[in-house]
Amino acid sequence: EIAIRTAIGATRGRIVRQVLTGSMMLAFAGGVAGLALGAAGIRLLLAFSPGNIPRVNDPDHPVAALSLIDWRVLAFLFAISLLTGVLFGLLPAIRISRLDVNSALKESSSRSGTGLKHNRIRGLLVVGEVAFAIVLLTGAALMIRTFAGLRSAKSGLDPVNVLTMKTALSGARYGSTAQVENVVRQAMERIESVPGVEFAAAALVIPMQGLAIDLPFTIDGRAPANGKFEGDEQWRYVSPHYFEALHIPLLRGRTFDRRDTGNADHVAIINEAFAKKYWPQADPLGQRMTMGPGLGGDFAEGPRQIVGIVGNVTEAGLSNGMVPAMYVPQGQVTDGLTKLVNNLLPMSWLIRTKTDPLSAASPIRHEFETLDGQLTPSKILTMETVIKDSTTRENFNMLMLTVFAAVALLLAAVGIYGLMSYAVEQRTQEIGIRIALGAGRGEMMKMILGQGMRLVIAGVVLGLAAAFGLTRLLAGLLFGVKAGDPLTFVAVAVILTSVALLAAFVPAQRATRVDPILALRQE
Repeated sequence: EIAIRTAIGATRGRIVRQVLTGSMMLAFAGGVAGLALGAAGIRLLLAFSPGNIPRVNDPDHPVAALSLIDWRVLAFLFAISLLTGVLFGLLPAIRISRLDVNSALKESSSRSGTGLKHNRIRGLLVVGEVAFAIVLLTGAALMIRTFAGLRSAKSGLDPVNVLTMKTALSGARYGSTAQVENVVRQAMERIESVPGVEFAAAALVIPMQGLAIDLPFTIDGRAPANGKFEGDEQWRYVSPHYFEALHIPLLRGRTFDRRDTGNADHVAIINEAFAKKYWPQADPLGQRMTMGPGLGGDFAEGPRQIVGIVGNVTEAGLSNGMVPAMYVPQGQVTDGLTKLVNNLLPMSWLIRTKTDPLSAASPIRHEFETLDGQLTPSKILTMETVIKDSTTRENFNMLMLTVFAAVALLLAAVGIYGLMSYAVEQRTQEIGIRIALGAGRGEMMKMILGQGMRLVIAGVVLGLAAAFGLTRLLAGLLFGVKAGDPLTFVAVAVILTSVALLAAFVPAQRATRVDPILALRQE
């Protein structure tokens, strides 16, 4: 057709415009279909959003309001469609505009000259699709394994029958440590008198709520490792019954009790990870350490004696693992620190009950309000909910990555199927001749599949090499699995190769059913 148009006077520019017009129409049709799919997909993804993703739940900038009608989204979609139409239509248009008219008009078949040379560009596209699919699938597989690891990870505490809540302690009435210690003691006595309550405790923060608060420290009798501090680890102040409320095991020594007031000797408790890191060959019990040295002013405090070692807890979240942590009694922190914390954070509470913890929420709220109307609890959640919510962001990220990887897998399958179908169609006469000369259907199947799978294998190899380097960027997000995990890489390669084999099988099977008589009669 192009040769005839050129022979009767069509210029190269006219031919290029004709081919680009067809390419652009296809691209815009894909853009319209993508708009429809995107509108449905966004609404579906929003239904699974964890609620803490920027703009998604912001009433001033809701994504649902933007939808896909926003002019910027439509402009981006238009630009992508335009770029796609030009990018993938220009090269074929230029190639076909250079057609040798004399040779083309002498060809006896529209299917001649469709060998490997002419399919090279399409083959490279398939290799690229497979390679990109491998990278995305590998990332998704690593995130899925991270999610599975987080679900099975041990938190170090028992969340069953534990209720959490927060109360505000800002203002002049709670400007000193002694004032806060007094209200905490009264609240604990009131709450523990509620039927069904076993233990009540206050803390700076609730484990796994995403707050990582750390302090530097020195160890008496030991030169600081970096010239100034011995280390910098997670720091918490807690009330008596904290470890009992969460069933954090006491390994050695003792936990805090009502004797650990501001007037008593200052003490501290460390977890097992802390002990192993800073006393790998010695006994930390009885050792003295100073927390926040050099802070000065209202934040300065003296040395503390280590009186207990407790089990490890995923204080900063399941994904951060069991990190070293040190605990001090709430009544023994400085006034400056109490005032600073109360202005920034509410007091956290943990209540262990004998039955359903939510059933005790109402009487506990009443006890707080009776003690002080300012102490009305907020954010009342079970500890099981806290742990579940701590992984919602990771779960949503995993879902997004899985969706994108599935799309990449589908595109790779469509690309392979399209190339194989086109190759079979263009080689109908060749296949008919081969069959007429005695080629078996098994041989034809092997030939067509081999052509497709060679491209797939090349894409898999390139994709695995790229994934091995790019997945290092995910290392900080992974838990329980390494970025170069061989099992993940092998599984992804096998899955994609299997899908590609299935995509190539359908046109290959069609090739074996070619009627040689009809094939030889085709123009």
